Amino acid sequence: MALALKILLGLYILQALIKFINLFAIPYDIRIERIAAYHHSQASKVFDHILLTLMAVLVALLAAVGLEHLSFITGLLVGLTLTQVLFHRFTQPLAPDRAPPPPVTPITTMSYAIQANPRLAWRELAIQTALFVWALVALITQGG
Repeated sequence: MALALKILLGLYILQALIKFINLFAIPYDIRIERIAAYHHSQASKVFDHILLTLMAVLVALLAAVGLEHLSFITGLLVGLTLTQVLFHRFTQPLAPDRAPPPPVTPITTMSYAIQANPRLAWRELAIQTALFVWALVALITQGG
């Protein structure tokens, strides 16, 4: 079970790192086109269900191999707080040429704001990326 957990965590971390790299490596026009297509489809709902299932599997595997409550609680709070603070960086209204087309939902607006200027959250993104890199190295190099 520990190996399955490590593999799933490693793959999930790689996906997060690729997402970070794409945020700065892929031109805005291409990123926003992908975001628009994603938000105007049913893919986001399906993907959310998949993610929730994956989170349940990860926590179940962690519990099976020996969940250390202080580590888990600290990681949970750090992760949620980083996400909250990242969202708080995007307080300026979007320029009309960067705003999502109607119908506009709060999550669509946030996605467009992040794509329009990801550098506003450079600190949070740098911390997340450093933690992901550290976690991936730990998964690869540490036994257990």
